[in-house]
Amino acid sequence: MSSPYIIWTLRRTGGTTLAGLLATLSEHPGVEHEPFNAERVFGEVVRGWKADPDPERLKAHMAEVLAPRPVIKHCHELLPHALNRALARVSTRMGYVHVVLDRQAEVDRILSLELARQTGAWGRVEAWRVFEALQSGERQIGPIDIPEALQHLRFCMARRRVLRGLFDKLGIVPFEVLFEEVYGAPEIGREKVRALLDFIGIDPGGFPDYEAQLTEALLRKGQNSARLMDFVPNIAAARRKLLAAAETGRPQEALP
Repeated sequence: MSSPYIIWTLRRTGGTTLAGLLATLSEHPGVEHEPFNAERVFGEVVRGWKADPDPERLKAHMAEVLAPRPVIKHCHELLPHALNRALARVSTRMGYVHVVLDRQAEVDRILSLELARQTGAWGRVEAWRVFEALQSGERQIGPIDIPEALQHLRFCMARRRVLRGLFDKLGIVPFEVLFEEVYGAPEIGREKVRALLDFIGIDPGGFPDYEAQLTEALLRKGQNSARLMDFVPNIAAARRKLLAAAETGRPQEALP
């Protein structure tokens, strides 16, 4: 039997496609992506903690929703650290393994996120519709809010460090994978996904359509929002400032 798992990731990192593939191969139940978001299936855990921030009550509630051992894709930058800490502790005690999915091209990730916020194009279909409207002149994109984008970039840099420290403290050794490893050269992507399946304990040989599913996943490189970048009036300035901030890695503000 394979292990239940949590994919710890950030928005716009290719997690939806990878998580969808893994979920079809796991015998554990699936659940909607980012289930701890306020409006989603486990949002009650967050609401309960905010109403009564008792750590023991939080851990008990977390154990309750994880009892069926669902497989989870979790964007850890969206929740307070106390919730992430409880999720890591309780899930590990319940036999979960952990996957960290990240992206080397951090500036591209941040710009993709800012475009999605501005246009509402969170998926491939929406991105294509927005692109067609921009190309025809029916719609325009405003400039990137550079201060907000810089703030989020620094926040995510801090969150990565906090997550790494949490795993070290709990003795968790996650499987680490990059967007570029999965969606770059197809053969490298295949090898990385196979290593990930071995880590989780899934034998793809039991799935006759595995190769077709994998090929489809490897060809679906995120939301393809890059085509929208040329329509952003200050894209060059935004990219330049984000690159400088990413390379500098300044000290971060305290986390909530």
